[in-house]
Order: sequence, then C-alpha cells, then structure tokens
Amino acid sequence: MDKNFFLNNGYNIIKIKKNDAYFLRSKVIQFIKEKTKLKKINLNNLHKHYPLNKLNELRIYVYDKINKDKKFNKKINEIFDKEISQLVGSENVQSYISFSIQYPDDGTSLLTLHSDSTQSDSVFQANFWIPFVDVLRTKSMFIVKPSDSIEILNKMKNSKKITIQDVHIKYKKKMKWLKLNFGEAVAFTPNCLHGNVVNREKTTRISINLRFKNLYSPYVKNVGNLKHIENFYPSVNKKLITTINLKYPFDDFTK
Repeated sequence: MDKNFFLNNGYNIIKIKKNDAYFLRSKVIQFIKEKTKLKKINLNNLHKHYPLNKLNELRIYVYDKINKDKKFNKKINEIFDKEISQLVGSENVQSYISFSIQYPDDGTSLLTLHSDSTQSDSVFQANFWIPFVDVLRTKSMFIVKPSDSIEILNKMKNSKKITIQDVHIKYKKKMKWLKLNFGEAVAFTPNCLHGNVVNREKTTRISINLRFKNLYSPYVKNVGNLKHIENFYPSVNKKLITTINLKYPFDDFTK
C-alpha cells in the first residue's frame, strides 16, 4: 500500500489477481442465477432482465449465501491479507459481508454522505469495497479526504442548521469519485465522509463491502469486551495465546 497516499486521501486502490477476481465474481453470478433462474447473466445489464420489485429479495438471498460460503470468505482474506495486516494487524476481526445491487435510476440502495465513526462504529476499522463491474461517476462511490472530512464534521457538529443536503451542495467539489475497473478494490477509512448517490449511468452496479479491525483496538460501548466480540464480528482471527486467555479467566487474577 502507498501509506502516504492513504494518510492524505483516506484510501488506496488495490489490484486483485485476475483468477481471484473471477472466482469471487463467479460465486456472485452463481447465487444470482440460483435466485433469478436466469441462464445467462451480464451483471452490467441485470436491470434489463430482473424486476426492480424483486431486487431486495435477491439482495438478501445473495447476502446470506456469500456469508455462509467458507471458500468465498477464505478467498477474500487471502486476496487482501497483506493490506489487512498493514491496516489493522494480523490479529483481527471481520464484519459480515454486505452485498449491494444498484440499478440505473434506482434510489432504493443508497448510502448518503456519512462517516461511520458518527454512527457508533469503531474509528479503528478499515473498509474494503469490491465492485464486480467497472465503476465510475455516479455508478461508483465517493470519499472526502481526511482533512476536508474533519473540517466538514466540525461545521456540522457546531451548527444544527447544516443538513446532509447542504453539505452535498456546498462541498460537492471535495468529493472524490473513485474510478475502478473490474479486478480492482478500494481499502479506505470509513471515518472519512463517503457514500453514493442515485446511479445515473446506464448500467447496473454490483459490489460487496466488509470491515476489519484489530482485535485489541478500542471497541464502541455496545460491543463490550473481547469475550463478547464474536457476537458482533462473525470472523475472529486470533493467535493461540489470545485464544487460551479468552477461554480461561487468568486476567481475573492480574493486579
């Protein structure tokens, strides 16, 4: 990873090996086929062949499938092993994998401008966003670099009159729209303001995203302590010494 670029801009674009990218996409296509009964699928043109009113059912179905698929999850960890370690360390926890489909001109799958840190999420998380199609402009996502995000968040904090709509208009030029080709992903800090808008392009966007954090970095209050972490993060990568100390309460006897 380009550490200086990440520190200044809040994200890095990562190239995925061709075979790995095709493996992940083939799994997603497989699950879409199972639910839609379509024989052939071009992800960019899914909106032409599957009705909008059934889209949420499809989202839920694929979400459930990819989160239960051990090979899919293992492959993601293999692909991003180096970046995960650089960002949060080798002992880490992983969130569920979110799945998104955004048809052209569809407003039902939006994440408006936001910072995860203002929504009771740990500030020590790293997000990975993996699109399965080429994305650009409104078919993609935007991010506001850290220094600008802090400026905007301070103004929002100090004035109840400023709305998200106001920020979208006033700070539109500070939003960096990410251009990614299939086979690329982005790792970013969700503390930076980010989000998407209605897809005004002519093709469908399909993507996944997930979060990682260090096992020992601070958690938000509703998580509690390490002994309850698996209630909130389904995948926990911990070393043997950590495992034994979580199993047996030796820390009860420390001063």
